[in-house]
Amino acid sequence: MTERSAHLSGSSRGSSGSVSGDSAGSSPASFPGSASVAPAAGHRRLGGHPQQWLDACRFVLVSPSLNANIGAAVRAMTTMGLSDLVVAAPRDPDFHADPAVHALAAGAQARVARVGRRDSLEAALADCQLAVAVSAEGREFGPPPEFPGPLCAQVLDELAAGRLARVAFVFGTERTGLSVDEMRRCQRWLTIPADAAYSSLNLAQAVQIVAFSLRQAVLAREQAGAGERAGEAGGEPLASLGAVEGLLQHLERSLTALGTLDPARPRRLMPRLRQLLGRAQPTAPEVDLLRGICRDIDRVTARRGD
Repeated sequence: MTERSAHLSGSSRGSSGSVSGDSAGSSPASFPGSASVAPAAGHRRLGGHPQQWLDACRFVLVSPSLNANIGAAVRAMTTMGLSDLVVAAPRDPDFHADPAVHALAAGAQARVARVGRRDSLEAALADCQLAVAVSAEGREFGPPPEFPGPLCAQVLDELAAGRLARVAFVFGTERTGLSVDEMRRCQRWLTIPADAAYSSLNLAQAVQIVAFSLRQAVLAREQAGAGERAGEAGGEPLASLGAVEGLLQHLERSLTALGTLDPARPRRLMPRLRQLLGRAQPTAPEVDLLRGICRDIDRVTARRGD
């Protein structure tokens, strides 16, 4: 049985009531690691770069057990101005037609038809430059833990600087969470601080917290007068995760042919290389450079075979 990380458990239940954090006379909600944003602006639509930054944030649900949680996630994201939701490796390919999905969307049913579907997590992340695992616990060779507020603020900085074009927040299945392999495909790890006696969050609750943290980070940038794109000060854009995955596959083939990697006894070479590249966050030209080195290795090993 595949070892998996701590989970976000429980089924989602709909509610007709609402809780407003922007009502008159209320103080801004906060939790460890969150930024403080006054509710003076009230409920409003964002525009310009702030909305573009939210549009660049994709939420990925990996094989959710309950279709209803897809609808609840749609609702949670819609309230915060987010719309890019993708289900990776769905257990039910026809989840769009499930009445439970529409029931839990609760007023955001029109968004259900826009929920994307991918056959694998790799496919869901291919056009992103950064993947953030949302999990209660990490894994060996995984990224270090970070709280929602600071991490989301840093993601917004990278989007504003133009280094990121799209970032994915990855949520595991309700019962068992993200597997070791799924965690390793992510470069950052977001953990929601909870009571140690019971730290298992409902999937839609976790989605709501991350969505709120992203919107809060956007509003904080606006209040600080940083609501516009930062230009090219942030450096070159990062390579897509699809390009990095292609590099890792090429490295595995080249190192196998060279004799450095033994497929029968792979040890931990590839997980360490994945961790290294995740930490380095290479640009597209850097990925091309490394693949060029792999091609040189391939030519040398091919001559040896002749």
